[in-house]
Amino acid sequence: MNKTLTLKKTAVAVITSAILSGAALAGPFESSVTVEKRIDKAAASSQTKIDKLAEQAADAAFEYRNTLSRVDSLETFNAQLRRQVASQEKSIGNMAGEMESIDETEKGVLPLMDEMIKTLDQFVSLDIPFNIEERTARVQNLYKLMDDAGVSVSEKYRKILEAYQIEMGYGNVMQATAGEIDADGTSIQVDFLRVGRTAYVYLSKDGTNGRYWDKSAKSWVDLPSEFVEEVGEAIKMAKGIAPAELFEVPVPVAEAAQ
Repeated sequence: MNKTLTLKKTAVAVITSAILSGAALAGPFESSVTVEKRIDKAAASSQTKIDKLAEQAADAAFEYRNTLSRVDSLETFNAQLRRQVASQEKSIGNMAGEMESIDETEKGVLPLMDEMIKTLDQFVSLDIPFNIEERTARVQNLYKLMDDAGVSVSEKYRKILEAYQIEMGYGNVMQATAGEIDADGTSIQVDFLRVGRTAYVYLSKDGTNGRYWDKSAKSWVDLPSEFVEEVGEAIKMAKGIAPAELFEVPVPVAEAAQ
């Protein structure tokens, strides 16, 4: 009986000792696992930070390369601008020299243009008196144009040349126009015939009589009867009523100088 009791106590002691020994071993093991987990977690966190830093470094390197590229582009652009500025400064210098030259040219051109207008004015006053109001007004407008400071010298010169060209054109035209003239104090309706600047004649509407302009006398002279029919036919030709043919008109001849 005592021996049995002793064995039981011994078994209980062994089991208790085993349990206690297992408990003592479990404590250090569980601590190691926890530490390892913490290390792994810290390592993962560190890796994340490292990845972020690497990504930031890559972005910074990319931005740096872009900045260098922009700097190169700006340097190229600035160099081009410097060349353009130098070219413009050179052009400004050339223009300044040209302006001085233009000023000198104007000093010689303006008197020449004034003389051209005066010559044209005299020419119109001495010419046969066709379209006289229009031609006189054109010359007077040129005088006014010369006094207008708002008009460039080139435009003034162009207008003068234009007036000369118009006057030159009159010499190449045969023209018939209807009009009115004062004949011996009486206003009558007539047909004028102008053959360039060679002859200027008019016939009465009934075609029975007429006159021609005598440049030397600066007056109308009775048209000889032998020219009346010829002039009448020439007026029809100028109007396009009759076919063009040769015709005769009175042409005053300047007297030879004595």
